[in-house]
Formats: sequence, C-alpha cells, structure tokens
Amino acid sequence: MAKFILKFNNEVVDHIEITQGDMKIGRKPGSEIILDNLAVSGTHANIFTIGDDSFVQDLGSTNGTFVNHKKVAKHHLHNGDVVTIGKHSLIFVNEVTAQQNTEDFAKTVVINPGSMSASGGDAPNLNLSETVETRLPPIKRGGRTGAIFVLSGANSGKRIELKRSITSLGKVGKRSGIIKKTDSGYRIEVPSDAIGTPTLNGKPVPPTGTDLKNGDIIEISGARLQFYLK
Repeated sequence: MAKFILKFNNEVVDHIEITQGDMKIGRKPGSEIILDNLAVSGTHANIFTIGDDSFVQDLGSTNGTFVNHKKVAKHHLHNGDVVTIGKHSLIFVNEVTAQQNTEDFAKTVVINPGSMSASGGDAPNLNLSETVETRLPPIKRGGRTGAIFVLSGANSGKRIELKRSITSLGKVGKRSGIIKKTDSGYRIEVPSDAIGTPTLNGKPVPPTGTDLKNGDIIEISGARLQFYLK
C-alpha cells in the first residue's frame, strides 16, 4: 500500500492513502486530494496507480508540478519522492518498498552505506540505532507517537518509529546525538561521548539539548532527517 504524507509550510497535516486508478489533485471540490490554496489550480495534477506503481501527471496547471524540486509533466513515483504543488508537499511512501527488511531496519538504519576498511577502521556509515535502555522503565505518555522520516541518503523515504526510550544518531559505534522520549514529548540531546554535533533547523543542537517540534529538520553527517508526530 502507498500513501502521501501531506505537508503545508513544512507542517505535517495529513496522511493520505493512495487508491488504485486516478486521484485528482486540485483546489476544486470533487478532487480526491483537495489543496485549498490559491497557488493550486482547480484541477492541478493526477495520480494514477496500477498495482504497486504510481505516477504523477501535471494537468496543465498554472504554477506547475514539481518532484524533488524539478518541474515535471509526468513522473513515475519512487519511495521518498516529494511532490510539490504550491506551498503543499506530498511525500510519497510506498510501504511495499519501505517494509522490505523491516526487522533489520528497525534495529539499525544505515543512511549512507559504506564498507569497513581493510585495516578494520571505522566505516563511513551513518546509523540510527533504536537503543533499548533496560534500566529505564517503559514511558507511558498520551498524545501522538513520534517518528523520523529520512529525507536524503540511500534510505531516503524510510521511516523510523520512535518507540524506544532512546534512539541513537550517529556512525556505527559512535553516536553523535540521541532522541529521548519524555513525558511531554521528544527531546534531542548531545551525549558527553558524542562524535560531532547534529544540527536542528540549521543550528547546532545545544549541549543541554532541546525539545523537538513537529516538522523539525535534523542534519547529521550529511544526512537529512525530519521529525514528525503522527
């Protein structure tokens, strides 16, 4: 099953399941995906899906349809593609592809795969490791569950559910930051043994850490991630 993560001005506003056949996108009532913004044409674009394959086609819109920042007339969508229409972004998630090797991915996510050097040195790998802190009791909290969406790198389009008490960010065996679940939400921190410092929305994460907000962008070792609540 495929879906779109719909964002407006970088805020996640909806998750839309993609159905077989045609799905019109536009400002006009009656469209399967209505984007109520003046930058969107009445009937702006069409999503056509057959089996596990989905295509986006511009329908002669005034402002154009873009995929990964490039204007397109028609495009075969791949997991992680970002369709931009006006101020709206639709992140395409093909769950058939995304769920391949789910069990291994849930343990360690390699964003920029590399190989160990012959001398046994550090691999140029960036990982997100869901670390089970056995000494910490499970955190009970209401509200929405957090997740990280990989925006760039070899695993672009992958999603990590932040179900653990602590999720480590960094290279293999060398973390650069951690995301903690708290009673009030999620927090990114830089541990004392950190190698490098991640950035949050373009600014270095302070040593004391900071709370994460829906839509925040985390950059680490050249990879780009987005935090969101669902």
